[in-house]
Amino acid sequence: MDAAKITLFLAASVGISAGAVLLLARFAPALGLLDVPGGRKAHERTVPLVGGLAIFIALLTSVLLGGVAPGTGQFLLALSIIIAIGLWDDVAEISPRLKFAIQIVASAIMIWGAGIELRSVGDLLGWRPIGLWIVAVPMTIFAIVGVVNAVNMMDGLDGLAGSVAFVAFAWYALVAAESGLAMQFSTAVIFCGAIAGFLVFNLRFPWQPRALVFLGDAGSLMIGFALGWFAIDLTQGQARTFPPIAALWVLLLPLADCVSLMARRLRAGKSPFVADAHHIHHYLLRRGFSHGQTVAILVAVSTAFGAVGYFGWKLRLPEAWLFWPFFAGFFAYHFWIKHAWAALERAPAREAFEVDEEPLPAE
Repeated sequence: MDAAKITLFLAASVGISAGAVLLLARFAPALGLLDVPGGRKAHERTVPLVGGLAIFIALLTSVLLGGVAPGTGQFLLALSIIIAIGLWDDVAEISPRLKFAIQIVASAIMIWGAGIELRSVGDLLGWRPIGLWIVAVPMTIFAIVGVVNAVNMMDGLDGLAGSVAFVAFAWYALVAAESGLAMQFSTAVIFCGAIAGFLVFNLRFPWQPRALVFLGDAGSLMIGFALGWFAIDLTQGQARTFPPIAALWVLLLPLADCVSLMARRLRAGKSPFVADAHHIHHYLLRRGFSHGQTVAILVAVSTAFGAVGYFGWKLRLPEAWLFWPFFAGFFAYHFWIKHAWAALERAPAREAFEVDEEPLPAE
């Protein structure tokens, strides 16, 4: 796809997403898509939960305008199912088991409909590629559900989840372009545009001290599923040279925070899906960083992690060289954040901090 056409699709997706946000926000009360203050939610006003739906409308419209390429139909079908269950959860909280079941159904469409599954995790140990064989299907489902819920848990501050997702899609778009995967490239670019249109109303600016709309479970679940799909699609099958471990570097921040938090909840005798205020962004706020500084730090870290995966691939580094730092870093983060929280909570009480949105994870 030529540069002019890509630019047109990018601009169209930004415009459609922004327009959809404005339109849907007006109808949010009638649709029941509102985040009402109370409980753990510290924001003082009702906020429309229409960001995810606006992004999906922009994606769907842009793809239809460009013509549905082979394989895109299954992708859109799976996303439709995910966003439907997310909208249902935004309107009336539903059973965690039902949400997991729907995520598995959408994963099945990816596996048996689009033929995309995690068949190999690559040459992680420097000996030979590790095939998954008979466990390919369950590992694919596990990977998708894991990414979906990691992104959902990252949606805790104005602009955070959307910005981290934008960075990930940008890295994946670059990989797709250099791999000659035109459909994946154009879809990732459209996602970047659609998320950018939403972030205009979700990020904080000098003229906009609070988010005007939230992503909602519909948005965080959909974006997480799409990122999981891309991470597998770009690394498996013919004409794919991007290693799975490099794709994981792009998603390292939400994955590490999610796994560490769930492990700490289990160790404390709690359900891993009972939401709390112990994410990395909560820690930075407690340490005195402002909302804007916290978002900027985490987006910068996520960008740097993605650069490790991308440039490791471009420089043809052995996959083991990417795996062992990833493995060590994952555990180093877990032990650091565990002890950092313990030290912080032993310290004298600090001033209360504000968290504007901490949606319940996909429980």
